Amino acid sequence: MSNSDSEKKGKSLSDSHKNQLAVLKTLSARVESSKDNTKHYDIHEIAQMSGLKDEKEVQRYLYILEGQKLVSPHPEGDFTSKYWQITADGITVIDNSNKVSQ
Repeated sequence: MSNSDSEKKGKSLSDSHKNQLAVLKTLSARVESSKDNTKHYDIHEIAQMSGLKDEKEVQRYLYILEGQKLVSPHPEGDFTSKYWQITADGITVIDNSNKVSQ
């Protein structure tokens, strides 16, 4: 494999990263229409809307995204909560992702 092949391979997103983006985009959907990041989604809704279907998998991605301060549970700090929201940092990531893909 040449250096350019390995560079191209290094730039592609893993399935995990793609799924994290799908979850983040799902959480940002309501925010885009209202510019109010206090909109909460139930894990079941997130699973259905993101296309992932598996709530435990979605919860795992939410924990990863929370560690990066891109989402937060509601009420804040309650990691057993079924309700989650996107943070201002999460909105910034989605905005930047949209700019890159254009």
